[in-house]
Amino acid sequence: MKTICKSINIIDYKSNKIIYRKTPASFDEYVDELITHIKNNENIRNYKTRSNATKVICSALQILHNSKSTYVEERFKQIAEKLLRVEVETQERVKKMNVNVKKGSLIQALLYDEYNNYFYLLAKVEHGDFIDDSDFTFKTGFSKDKKTIWKSCLFDLKNADEAEIFYAKVYSDTKAKFWSDRFLELDEVFSDETNTSNAFDSIDYVLNRSVKKIAPDDYIYIRNSFIAYFRSHNFIDYSQMIEEVVENYEPVSLNIESKKLFLNKLEDLPKVKNFDRQFNVVLSEINARIRKVYKLNDGIELRLIHDVNDIKNTIKTYEKNDGHQYIEILLDNEEVYKSFK
Repeated sequence: MKTICKSINIIDYKSNKIIYRKTPASFDEYVDELITHIKNNENIRNYKTRSNATKVICSALQILHNSKSTYVEERFKQIAEKLLRVEVETQERVKKMNVNVKKGSLIQALLYDEYNNYFYLLAKVEHGDFIDDSDFTFKTGFSKDKKTIWKSCLFDLKNADEAEIFYAKVYSDTKAKFWSDRFLELDEVFSDETNTSNAFDSIDYVLNRSVKKIAPDDYIYIRNSFIAYFRSHNFIDYSQMIEEVVENYEPVSLNIESKKLFLNKLEDLPKVKNFDRQFNVVLSEINARIRKVYKLNDGIELRLIHDVNDIKNTIKTYEKNDGHQYIEILLDNEEVYKSFK
């Protein structure tokens, strides 16, 4: 990726102003590293423009078609001013909940690749305080090593002269929609309902195919953990979920190679099954899918209707010396206990 032009503005919604920062050539390395980091970030969601007349995409196209520095700087400024207005309005709405919009800087850049495809980047990045060790004064700036990105958007400007819709890859560190909805004015390619159902169904399918037959005990525990994750998180970051549920899981029967193969299949699912790696959970889309029925004996079934807390100690199995196998279930209902006593 090559940078044609770029801009950096501190968005200070508390003082209701933007602060332009002119960058020396030595700062290009930081911006290049940041762009590479964002370009390679897979934890994104796919969006599309509502109209080519909305402020951000319209200004981006104008920058693409007019390279005069004063013209470009004015368009950069207009986009930064819009983000400032949105952040001021957002902060006013959320302050009652003791929540603050993260203060940082907006980086914008027009880019192109080796195939002459053009892209427009916007990134809200951390811009914090530090102590200058030369004179021990407090200053603000960027961390060279720690590139904390709170939100980003990469527009694909392919066929810019004739396209009616432009697509973008958007990252957000929270489920807040002010970045994608009110600032960028974009719509999701896949709805939250579609993402929730496709993600859960796809994971469940891979679990059945890759784990259930070779390690049925691990299958139960992993599936229960996925259900618990979906039910306890309003916002899903797919990579983070896979890490917490599977990568950190200590298998009972599943060997290392089988677990690695299972993880590889999970990693490919968003592309193969068409769902985003970030989305808001719609519980109604999985409530009908999480039920599982196990036939225990003639006339007896065990039905799991949602995740079970501490399932390893709630449902246990054992085998007697005569070869008969049993399931032991921890009860919290005395009436049921008395019924079978």
